[in-house]
Amino acid sequence: MSEAVLYFRHADAAGLRLRLLCAWRGLNLRLEPRPLRDLETAFDLGFADLPVLVDGDGRRWTGAVESLPELDAQLGRTPANPALMAEWPAFVAWRAELEPLRQRLLAPILPLYPEISADPEDFAWYRQECERRFGQGPEALANDRYGAYQQLERRGRLRQLARILAQKKFYLEEMSLVDIVLTADFHALRFLDGVTVPIDLLYYFQRVAGQCGLSLDSGLEAARSTRELS
Repeated sequence: MSEAVLYFRHADAAGLRLRLLCAWRGLNLRLEPRPLRDLETAFDLGFADLPVLVDGDGRRWTGAVESLPELDAQLGRTPANPALMAEWPAFVAWRAELEPLRQRLLAPILPLYPEISADPEDFAWYRQECERRFGQGPEALANDRYGAYQQLERRGRLRQLARILAQKKFYLEEMSLVDIVLTADFHALRFLDGVTVPIDLLYYFQRVAGQCGLSLDSGLEAARSTRELS
């Protein structure tokens, strides 16, 4: 069996899902961060884009939510958790309803990652992608963050969710794949300037990251160092 390798970008939630899951399951993983506009690596691996996890047996995984239970069961070397499987369809449906709004809301935050903003050509490409997908650039999307967050909070019932997670510690009272997805997909809400995310939700993100032994700030260090030196 060869070493597992993950080709990913730090700003991508799907890549973080895979990193959190692999860290939680104790998989020995070689990380291969790739540049923002690198499509060649994905094409060579048989996919349209990153992330791609190549496990020790040569199987390939993209971090798509639908495929995660199978990967989790494989990494955990156990049958799928019955409690998780009972909750999973409803959770996936809840997440899918929020996904367009989540992507729109977090788009202006992602330039915090140097892999997007450090190179002017990369940032120009990212701006064009935002305009193509959302009809607005990152700055205009940032100006809309208050209304967008209120919609997300209301439709996702985030305050109720935060209270439940504070009581139960994890979504199913013990760590599960749902916690991996929730944290990977929503932790960046904490970077929304002027938006008040429920503090119990912020504690929850850190609790999940601690269980995985992984920093949620991975990939941001270069930007932080630059600010400290300026």
